[in-house]
Amino acid sequence: MVDPIGRIVLNVTTVSVTVSVLTLTFISIDRWYAICFPLRYKPRPERAWRSIAVIWLIGFLSDLPEFLVLTTRRKKLRFDIKLFTQCVATWDNETEKTFYIVKFVILYTLPLLFMTVAYFQIVRVLWRSDTIPGHRESRNQPCGIHSTRTTLNCVGNTSTMGQLRARRKAAKMLVAVVIMFAGCYFPVHMLNVARYTIDIGQSDIVAVLSLFSHWLCYANSAVNPVIYNFMSGTYLPQYRSGSHNHDQFLKHFSSKALL
Repeated sequence: MVDPIGRIVLNVTTVSVTVSVLTLTFISIDRWYAICFPLRYKPRPERAWRSIAVIWLIGFLSDLPEFLVLTTRRKKLRFDIKLFTQCVATWDNETEKTFYIVKFVILYTLPLLFMTVAYFQIVRVLWRSDTIPGHRESRNQPCGIHSTRTTLNCVGNTSTMGQLRARRKAAKMLVAVVIMFAGCYFPVHMLNVARYTIDIGQSDIVAVLSLFSHWLCYANSAVNPVIYNFMSGTYLPQYRSGSHNHDQFLKHFSSKALL
């Protein structure tokens, strides 16, 4: 018996997690290209739309094998109930083990490798002070009030030091994003692989660990805005500015509607 609703719900849930992983990977590559090669980087809307289309296409294709072999199976309970069924794959354990190992490599190992390499190079660029225009010259000039030139040098030195602190703060934020991704997605992949490699069986502890590992995947998407909020010097002011503009628009729209 095949229940299309159950297959679709399970497929959409899995694809949404895959899309989140691929989005983080594409963002890291885009940031790497923009920061490490600023003269070559030219942001275009069509590039963003193509990236979104590719991400969703890969997400659906990665889950297509499992979607094709899913079927519903009634689970035997201590009491008779006809509405409780499970969506399970009909392939053998060896094929399912191979499928989860491939997902572990494609959806965890490779994205983590890409993000680590990209953000490592970005951190190197952001952490260095000699990449800020004028910082080396202003650093060698003493601050004073004897002339307009030395005063401007002092102001420039203060400005570049502020830029350096902001850039290093952003570098720490990127490191936190990678660490959170690695920690949140590792348990679910390791548990799926362990089920078919060391035969951990099924128990209450394994069921709790499975639920908690899946919760961590969704928690990663929720915690990223928190990281951007507390570790980025520009995210919160821009968010407040956007919220203020949105409130002004709503007030203007409401006043027009009342006329």
